[in-house]
Amino acid sequence: MTRTLPVFLGALALVAVPMVADARGMGQGRAMLPGFEALDSDGSGAVTLEDFQAAISNPQALARDQLVARLMQEADADGKLDEAALRAGLEAHSNERREARRTQMQTRMFERIDADGDGVISAEEYEAFTTRMSERMERRGAREGRPMQRRNMR
Repeated sequence: MTRTLPVFLGALALVAVPMVADARGMGQGRAMLPGFEALDSDGSGAVTLEDFQAAISNPQALARDQLVARLMQEADADGKLDEAALRAGLEAHSNERREARRTQMQTRMFERIDADGDGVISAEEYEAFTTRMSERMERRGAREGRPMQRRNMR
């Protein structure tokens, strides 16, 4: 029991820094909106103005609450976490966040290619997208033998 709290606090510190970075939008200097489930705090299927304001005004608290809720899914019947349960909860939380980011990135990419927003990528839209990307890479120096300089791709 005495070892559980320091392990939890150490693990929380390791997880808190990336969560704050994620709240800023993966280094893009803008805040990302939380998922609907996070906003719908009572699980009613609707978000009230108060729910929305609370989540947006304090994204760190929202991220912390999500982490704690996920960790408590690993707790035993008495509501306690041992080291193995804590590690399992942290790993599960990390995997869930990684998958959510991957899905979000794929959705954004699809939306960028689907220029007319009809939910289908036509050959013309895809060709236009690849042409734009080639031109952008050329402007940034991705020429033969030179690696492209990494910048914010907006």
